[in-house]
Amino acid sequence: MDSKNILISTLGTVPDIIEETIGFSNFSDNLDFYKESESYSKICESRNSIGFPQYKADELWLITTDKPHMSRNGKEYNSTLEDFEKIKDNCSEYVDKIRIFILQGISDISNETDANTFHDLTLRVVAFAKQQLNGGKLYLSLACGRKTMSADMQDAAYCFGCDALIHVLGDKKTDAYPLSLGNVTNNEALTDYEQQHFDNDDILYCKPQTYFSEHIQAQKDKSQHFYTTYYLNEHETRSNFHILYTLPPSKIKELKECKIGIDKTKKESELEFLKKLPKSDLHCHLGGVLSVAEMIDVAKCYIPNIEEEKKRNSKFRTWCEHIKDERNISSWKSWRKQKSAQLEVSEGLISSVFLLHYKNNISELDRIIFGNLICDNNFRAIGIERYESLGDLQGSALLCDEDAIRKTIKILLDNCRKDNIFYLELRCSPINYTTERLTAENVLQAILEELDNVPEIKSSILIIASRHSDMRKVAESIELVKKMKGDILFEKYFRGFDLAGAENAKSPKEMHDSFLDIMKGCLNITIHAGEGMPSQNIWEAIYYLNAERVGHGLTLLDNKDLTNKFLERGIGIEMCPSSNYQIVGFRDNYYSETSNLKTYPLKKYLDTELRVSINTDDPGISRTNATYELHRAARLTPNGLSKWDILQLICNGFRTAFFPYERKKELIRTVENAIGKLIEEKIL
Repeated sequence: MDSKNILISTLGTVPDIIEETIGFSNFSDNLDFYKESESYSKICESRNSIGFPQYKADELWLITTDKPHMSRNGKEYNSTLEDFEKIKDNCSEYVDKIRIFILQGISDISNETDANTFHDLTLRVVAFAKQQLNGGKLYLSLACGRKTMSADMQDAAYCFGCDALIHVLGDKKTDAYPLSLGNVTNNEALTDYEQQHFDNDDILYCKPQTYFSEHIQAQKDKSQHFYTTYYLNEHETRSNFHILYTLPPSKIKELKECKIGIDKTKKESELEFLKKLPKSDLHCHLGGVLSVAEMIDVAKCYIPNIEEEKKRNSKFRTWCEHIKDERNISSWKSWRKQKSAQLEVSEGLISSVFLLHYKNNISELDRIIFGNLICDNNFRAIGIERYESLGDLQGSALLCDEDAIRKTIKILLDNCRKDNIFYLELRCSPINYTTERLTAENVLQAILEELDNVPEIKSSILIIASRHSDMRKVAESIELVKKMKGDILFEKYFRGFDLAGAENAKSPKEMHDSFLDIMKGCLNITIHAGEGMPSQNIWEAIYYLNAERVGHGLTLLDNKDLTNKFLERGIGIEMCPSSNYQIVGFRDNYYSETSNLKTYPLKKYLDTELRVSINTDDPGISRTNATYELHRAARLTPNGLSKWDILQLICNGFRTAFFPYERKKELIRTVENAIGKLIEEKIL
C-alpha cells in the first residue's frame, strides 16, 4: 500500500469552512483559495512550515452527524448528504478522494449521550486514519462544527498525534485566515487498543457506541495512576518516585537504558544532569565538610583572637612569624597538640595560624595536606587511618570557636543549596568541640541556629558516639541529649545517634550497654558497619544496637539471611562511593589499572531491592559533593548506572530519612514536584 496524506475535519452546519481548510493544504499556482488574501505572505510562511504543497492531503475525511431529512419544493432530501455533495463540488479539484463518516441516527449533539458517541466516532476515525497512512502525514482540523466537535478532534490529536493541527479564523469567507497550531506528539501510553476497521465506501453510516473511547480513557487513567510499567511487560516491585510512572513507556525505557559513568568524554554533561536532580545527604560528618579553601575561610574567624594572643604571648608571636618553617609533618594531630602545649594556646589557634599562612597560596596548602592524593587516580585504598588524618586540620582542630562553627555551617548549607540538596542529615560530636569558653550546649545551639536560618533546606542533626572514645564520652553525649530535651530548636532538628569511628576499635556488641539509654528513648540509630570489617559487624549493629540504617555496609551480601532481614525491615544502607573507593578500593570504569580491585556492591544492592542511598561522608576530605557522589557511584558500577537507577537511589535516600512521618510525606511531595518540573523541562 502506498503512503498517503489524510486531512480530517468534523462537519457542522457551515460546509464552506471545509473549502477554507483544504485550501490551506492543497493549492497550486492556478488553484489557490487564499491567493487574494491580504495575509497571503503570512499564510505562505505557515504553509511552508508544514511542508505544503509537497505533503498536501491526498484524501479529505469528514466526520458529522446524521442531520434530519428536510422538505423542499415538495421533495424530501437529506441535508447531510446535500452538504457532502456541495463539498465534493467545491473541493474535488483540490483532493483525490473525499469520504464522510456519519453518526447514524444522531441528528445533532444535544445531550451528553450524543456527545459521548460522537467523541467515540472521532477517536475511531482518527485511529483508523493512522493505520492507513503507511508513512504519510495526518492533518486534523478544529475549524468546523460545534465546540464539542473541536474538543473531540483535539483529544484525538493528543491521543494519536498528528503532523499539523489546523484552525481557520475569521467570521466570513472573505477574511478567512488558516492557522497551524503545530504538530502534536501521540500519547505513548496508548499502546494497547483495538485496530479499527471501516469499509472503503465514500459514505459510511457508523453505529453509535462508546466502547472505544472508554477503552482509550481507561488506558489514559492507568497512565495517570502509575501503571505504565504494565505496558513494558516488566515486573517491577521496587518503587521509584511515583511521578515517574506517569511517563510513557518509551520514556521509562529510555531512562532505564541511558547509562552514566562509562564514557569519560560525557563526564561534564552527566554531572550537569545530575546536579539538577533533587537530592538528600544522610551521611555527612561536620568534621570533614570543608575543602582546603574553605578551611582558610573558617580560620579567618580566629584573626581577632590570634592578634590578641600575639600581644600577650611572645612565644606564640615568634612562632607565628616563623610558621613558614612548619612543613612535612607526619601527623598533624600530634603536631598541633604538641604546639598547643608548647605555646600555651588552644589547638584552634595553632591550626588557624598554619592555615592562614597559605591564604594566598591555596594550591600549596592543598599539596601539603593531600600530597599525591590530589590526583584522583592515586586516592584509593589508603585505609581508614590515613583517610581520617587528612582531616586533622579541620573538625575539632578548627571548630573550637562559636564563630568558626557558625561559618562552617553556613558554608555547608551554601554548598547544599548549590548542589540542589533538599534534605541534609548532619552528624557531629559536640563534646569534641568544647573549650573552657565553649560548652557542648553552646556548640549545639550554634549549629541549630544556623540550620534554622536556612529553612528551604530541610535539616536534621545526629549526635555521634565514637568508638575511639572511652565510654565516658558516649555517656556524656547521651547526657547532653537529656540536657537539651525541651529546647525548641533541639526538638525540631535532633533525630538520633550515630556510632562512628574505625570498626576495629569496638564492635557493636561491645557498645550494647552504652546504647541502652538511647534505645530506651526510642531514638533513631545508624551504625557505621561493614566498611572494613566482615558482615558480622553489620549483624551486631542490627541485633545488638537496633540500627535502622547502616553506614557503608559493604560486606552485607556475605550474609544472605541478614540481607533478607534488611529487606523485611526496610533497613537503609548509607553508601558513600568516594570514601569507600578511597579507603577500601574498588574498580572504577575510568581507570583500567583498578581492574584487580573488588567490584563495588551497589548495583547488586539495587537489584536485590535493598534501600541503598548515596551520600558524601566527608565531602572536604573526599574532595566531593552530592552530585559527584552519584557520578562516582555510576563509575564504580560495571557498565554504569542508568538514569532510572540514579533516581531510585535518590528516592531511597528520602524514604529512609530520619524525618518525622508527616513532614517526610510533605518533603517527598516537594521532591516529586521538583521532578515533575524536570519532566516538563525535558530534562527527564
